[in-house]
Amino acid sequence: MRYLRALPLLWMVGLSLAVTAAHAADEDVFLGQILPQSEQTVGRGHSALWTFPHIATQYQPAHTPPQMQRALQAQHEGRYLDALILLDEVERIGGGKNGSDNITNDVNLLRASFLLQDKQTLQAVEILSPMIADHSLQAADALALTSMTHLQQGQTQEALAVAQRARALGDGLLPHLAFSYALQAVGRLAEARIVMHGFNTPPTHAQLSNTQLPNATSLAREAELALTLNDIPTARVLISQAAAHPSLASQPYAQPYVTSVSGLVALINNQPQSAKAAFETALQRDAKDARALLGMGLAAIQLGDFNTGQKNLRAANEADPGNALILTYLGRAQQQLGQTAAARSSWQQAQQADPKDPSPWLYQAQAQLQANQPAAARESLREAQARTAYRAVYRGESLLHEDAQLLQINTAEALRMQGLDELAFQTLSDGVAEKNAANLRSQADVLQNIRFAQSARRSVALQSLFNDTPGSMPLSLDIFGDGAGQTGAATPQHGVVSGLNAQQASFNDYGALFAKPNLIEVDGIVGNHGTLGSQALLGVGSDKVGLNFAYRQHETTGTSRFNGLDNTIWQGTLQWRPLTSTQAFVQVQEFDSEHGEITDPASATSEFSTTLYHRTGDHSTVRRVGLRHTFAGGSEWRGLVSRQKTQQDDATWLDPLGLLYIDTLAASSTSRSTEGEYRLSGDDYALQTGAQSYHGDNGEAHYLSDGLVASGVLEREARLYYAALQYQAHTKLALHTEIAWGRSAVLYKKTPQSNTDLRRWLPKLGIIFTPDTATTLRAAKWRSIGIPTVGGAALAPASLGGTILSRPEDYGDLVDAVSVAGERQINPSWLITASGQKREAGTPGIDNTGATVGFVFITQKYTEAQLALHWQPIAYPWVISLSQHYERIRNDSILTAPDSIDHQSLRSQQLNVRWVASAAWMLNVLWSHNQVDGTLKAGDQLGDTTFTDVNDRFNQVDANLTWKSNDQSGSVIMGVRNATDQSFTYTETDKLSPRFSAERLLYAKFKLAI
Repeated sequence: MRYLRALPLLWMVGLSLAVTAAHAADEDVFLGQILPQSEQTVGRGHSALWTFPHIATQYQPAHTPPQMQRALQAQHEGRYLDALILLDEVERIGGGKNGSDNITNDVNLLRASFLLQDKQTLQAVEILSPMIADHSLQAADALALTSMTHLQQGQTQEALAVAQRARALGDGLLPHLAFSYALQAVGRLAEARIVMHGFNTPPTHAQLSNTQLPNATSLAREAELALTLNDIPTARVLISQAAAHPSLASQPYAQPYVTSVSGLVALINNQPQSAKAAFETALQRDAKDARALLGMGLAAIQLGDFNTGQKNLRAANEADPGNALILTYLGRAQQQLGQTAAARSSWQQAQQADPKDPSPWLYQAQAQLQANQPAAARESLREAQARTAYRAVYRGESLLHEDAQLLQINTAEALRMQGLDELAFQTLSDGVAEKNAANLRSQADVLQNIRFAQSARRSVALQSLFNDTPGSMPLSLDIFGDGAGQTGAATPQHGVVSGLNAQQASFNDYGALFAKPNLIEVDGIVGNHGTLGSQALLGVGSDKVGLNFAYRQHETTGTSRFNGLDNTIWQGTLQWRPLTSTQAFVQVQEFDSEHGEITDPASATSEFSTTLYHRTGDHSTVRRVGLRHTFAGGSEWRGLVSRQKTQQDDATWLDPLGLLYIDTLAASSTSRSTEGEYRLSGDDYALQTGAQSYHGDNGEAHYLSDGLVASGVLEREARLYYAALQYQAHTKLALHTEIAWGRSAVLYKKTPQSNTDLRRWLPKLGIIFTPDTATTLRAAKWRSIGIPTVGGAALAPASLGGTILSRPEDYGDLVDAVSVAGERQINPSWLITASGQKREAGTPGIDNTGATVGFVFITQKYTEAQLALHWQPIAYPWVISLSQHYERIRNDSILTAPDSIDHQSLRSQQLNVRWVASAAWMLNVLWSHNQVDGTLKAGDQLGDTTFTDVNDRFNQVDANLTWKSNDQSGSVIMGVRNATDQSFTYTETDKLSPRFSAERLLYAKFKLAI
């Protein structure tokens, strides 16, 4: 992820702009009073850029007599007093080829230039104004310098107007530079780059003077602007041309600027040795050059030498004590070395030096996340968010979108640490911009802990592969089904029993600047009930090619109706990025799965409704090939081809003890899916349009207890064509819409009269309304068909307005649903959340009970509501949530109901307490009181149906204690899960994340990253 490597560095673009000479005290007295704070470019959020660009105030006369050359040399060395005295001498002598008037103009322009570089704006204006009024030959240069005086005072619109006049009067370098800086000051970076590109590529037939020819300064300036627009390859080419340009020898004033830009390009391009060499060159000229010292510090940090990096950053701070950018990065280095108090002090000084710069607030928030202070981190992130707009002067559109997602990731992590996983997901999925790999990977991590979220998790995890850094660490592994007979999807992979990954403590490192990425991660779990597991993840790669590998093994006897789990899985992914616009990957996954599952778990009321126990074994192979290509205009095409083959053996007993053997089943399933998607996005919209195609075959043979053999083949076909749009209609209103047409058919070769073919239009609409910064309201209504894809990993949008669209059991179903949700931050300490959803899922079938065969739906209706109040005081290490949950399931009462349940309701009152004991320790306790009411349905030999009411009350406690290392490289979670009443018959509706267990479970998880 290129963005993740360059992010901290792009915030320091000001490094390339100038070399600020040291001021002597006597010169300050001589030159006059320093401008008031309000007239300087301090506190305007421009700290990472607006260190005042000396190169744009450097007037270069066409002819320079000896005294003028000596004045320029004195200015170049930072000796402004000597420079001004020498200029007075030049003006007194006068004469020469240019005549006294031109000499006077040259001297005045140089004098104004020197004054501007020493921030004496008012004196410079007094000198320049008469030259403009007299329409002198150098009026264009005078206007250009005047434009820079406005920029120095923060008067951006006035600067732009004057720079336009300068550009209209003259074609020299100085008017072009001033115009580009004025455009940049109002956030028009692309236009600023065009201005410099036009100067660097003049028409071949034009007769140009030396002042109109491309030179080292103009090439470096275009390279700098290319960086702000995230065009790093072009910036590399331009700065190489600038460094080798002949003009550099005759323009010594340009050398520091070209050197600084060269160092910045090297830093962003992850070439710290080259960056170090460039900044060393700058320091040879001026050992107290603050920006070069800053660059040296960052280069050392990028090389892994934090102590040397901090030393250079301290020297930079001593050379320029009021520079917010230097203070920000000094604090980040101090935090990395464990000097938390010093880091906090540095960030507070940076916030005071530039109250509108978001950078110190962001780093402060990340340190607070690392210290287990999510409430304080959210406040710091709000402060950073309020200041992000000021970054438009040095961040192009795409990079500003990256900034927004960076804040989303940090905010989501704070929410997840507070136990608000649903809000964390909504935060990550909000916004219309294309989600980057870091955002998608964060979504996948959050979704792992949300019920019914596995389909969405697989979709976003897959999509991250299309733009992830080659060789990045893979996500934790899934075992999944292909929708055509493979049963791995019916196992609880991410419940507390088998989940392996401890939650990450914070997303506090975003690239190679402050921490090298992990190469190896190892997870493990051990617990009672035969629970053992391990997982190893490995990632290696470069900018072009990468490989990651993952292995996972897990077994448990289980504590719920999913018992006897034993899974082994491995996965390898090869990623190739031949061009910055193209990425491809090949993924292979194989797994073996053995597990038990109880169907019809309700108590029996007759011999034909007795609980059934299945013992299933699978061996499955999945292969995927993906390709992404980005076109010149920013649009994108993605393609995915997936194949899965599964061999399956199943043994079925009438009861869990295996006393009555019924039959065994051998099955072989193959499935394939193909997907293509076109993506287009702009400032306020994102569009995806695409198609999915799926085909699955499932052949099976039954060996019945009486010796008879029966066999059959089932085929499933599916198509989906969709167009989805996310549109930011207003700053407070976002619309997410989709229109699709889908088909899902089930074909029985032995009994074609049972075939079903479901075809529907599928409209969707989601609304996100944010009336103020403390309130968010969401609503969504949709119809969908559960289109199976290999492994459940699809490119189609997985959510709508922050609402997850599909569930694992939706395959083949027609779903009509509506949902509402909202949250209100009452004050910094209190948050209230509410949500509700109503779904009706219909499985198509054939009714042949009457005189004619009819097409019917076996339906399940699901209603869910939740209301919660959260106390998150910033000053205390507590997070306490009190919530009320309600859900109701009602099955079709005409045909046989799944799970023996006609209807069932659950009411649950929950108290969740999280105590952050220190930066390393956290305790979480969730207590719930649960009430289950339902009706069981059973039939007898005569076909009669009986209904029996069931009721159950029970408490449950989930508690865990988490420890994490200071450097985030390791963590341990020790937990217990206990249902005090073991007689309940609650029917799980999310097999992948079971809500309740029937016995006490003790477990410990560990994680180590290298």
